[in-house]
Amino acid sequence: MGHQAVGLFSANRKIPMVEVIRHSPELMELRIPYTSSKTQFNFFLASDIHLDNPKCKRKLFAKHLNEMQEKGGKALFFGDLLCLMQGKKDRRGDKSSIRPEHLAGNYFDVVFEEAAEFLKPWAKDIVMIGDGNHETAIINHNEVNPLRHVSRMLQAHGSKCEHMGYQGFVWFTFYQKGGDDAHPKQEKVRRLTLAFHHGAWGGVVSKGINGGMRYFSIFPSANIVVNGHNHERTIVEHPCHSVMNSGEVFTDVRYHCQLGTYKEEFRGGGGFAVEKIVMPKAIGGIVMSLRPRLSSGVEIVLQPAV
Repeated sequence: MGHQAVGLFSANRKIPMVEVIRHSPELMELRIPYTSSKTQFNFFLASDIHLDNPKCKRKLFAKHLNEMQEKGGKALFFGDLLCLMQGKKDRRGDKSSIRPEHLAGNYFDVVFEEAAEFLKPWAKDIVMIGDGNHETAIINHNEVNPLRHVSRMLQAHGSKCEHMGYQGFVWFTFYQKGGDDAHPKQEKVRRLTLAFHHGAWGGVVSKGINGGMRYFSIFPSANIVVNGHNHERTIVEHPCHSVMNSGEVFTDVRYHCQLGTYKEEFRGGGGFAVEKIVMPKAIGGIVMSLRPRLSSGVEIVLQPAV
């Protein structure tokens, strides 16, 4: 957990053309060409944004997206992009928890459209939007798929974003084409596997850290496991001891990341968060910097977005 909070994207390392491939409902791949093992590529990971909630820190979220875009990064969202609790039949509804621009008879339509319009400046750099419990609740109770609508609207603005489910995998595949047409060689590939699950466990005292061991038992092949849901932000190393096919024994590091939130609901002296959750939560996502190694694998650097 000893990762110092620094500003987003310390160097301008623009990601070249990214090919987004959807292999199955649970697997997508980002194929990225690279020319040097010294080149680092940046990704902005966020969850529990709750964009339509009046307590969402939209200015901070926009700041992080702007910094990501200015430095040529890409963004992935892992659930609860939207709050969606102010529908007509929602018992959680609260008149103080609806933005004025969402006061309409076609509430869901207005929220989806306004969210897509807000994200429009960064549409071409958002490559994934995954479901969270707030979105699946709407699917279950209202037979409407919120992020399918939002992702389609973003795609109309030139986005390559894939709408993913509650859990899944993302391959980050870095490749160098071998030789040229006259002298073809085998393509060099470096791949990292990220597994994600929006979240199922809390942990007010442990801050969800114990969940990392449980997630790695579910996703044993993952280099990184990401979750949201509990609004905690942590970066924890999980070293593992293994052996290669060559017989070489090595120790590698895997990471469990929790992504925090952009909804500041602990201020004001009362309300659900103060009465039931009790603990303030971490605000902001995580910046993941990847560097394809010369020999094998991918080097990982993770830091909180501030």
